[in-house]
Amino acid sequence: MTATVPLTATQRLLAKQPYCIYCGGTTLATTREHIPSRVIFDAKHRPKGLEFSACEPCNSATRKAETVIAMLSRVFPDRSVRSNKSEMRKLADAAFRNHPGLADEMHLDQVAGLQRLGERAKNLPTWNFLNVNGPICRGSLDQFGVKLGLSLHYEATKQIVPVGGAVLLNHYSNVDAFTGEIPPDLLGLFGEGTTLKQGRLEVSKQFRYSSLWAEDTLNISMHLAVFRESFGTLMIVAHDANHLPEGSQVEAFYI
Repeated sequence: MTATVPLTATQRLLAKQPYCIYCGGTTLATTREHIPSRVIFDAKHRPKGLEFSACEPCNSATRKAETVIAMLSRVFPDRSVRSNKSEMRKLADAAFRNHPGLADEMHLDQVAGLQRLGERAKNLPTWNFLNVNGPICRGSLDQFGVKLGLSLHYEATKQIVPVGGAVLLNHYSNVDAFTGEIPPDLLGLFGEGTTLKQGRLEVSKQFRYSSLWAEDTLNISMHLAVFRESFGTLMIVAHDANHLPEGSQVEAFYI
């Protein structure tokens, strides 16, 4: 008689979904993707959940981008968490090391920022500005946002976005929130959202998300993810790029 060896968590996940959910469902998955990854969370304490089948190239594709996301998510830190300052320093060092030129790109002259905002600057708690619209920073936000959008679409619908699908992204900073640039109807549409939880550990102050989807066809969905009080990303995911909103001023990324 031989004892049955229990399956690992990754093996159980791959048994349920053997294909990578990130490259059109055409590649066999070999590993498990956690998104957002541990680096996003305080002291890397990440509850279980939002774990997906992935091939190795897709799994590792956002590794460097996530150091930028982790750093940006702490730009408006929770002062009650003592580790934030030291974590921010380590994450900034990692982000700048992985992305040469990022530190210079993110520098924004205070006067220029105030001139751009005008009277709206009075609504801000601080006038320490960062430029997050440069190609390196924006590239990391977009790369991560596409993967998160595909993940949340699968989480909601259990459908893999096929080749020919697309993800439309729009990023909002905390400056946008303080100055009223985020459409109030958008926030009302999604509500307060949910977060990852495991026992007593819940991380709603660090990450929360909401999802809406077409329940009849399951081929289009919308998601809003918020990282601390630093930034948020709106994701519209469609199996057919032609189903994305027309006349959008933000870029779509194609599968």
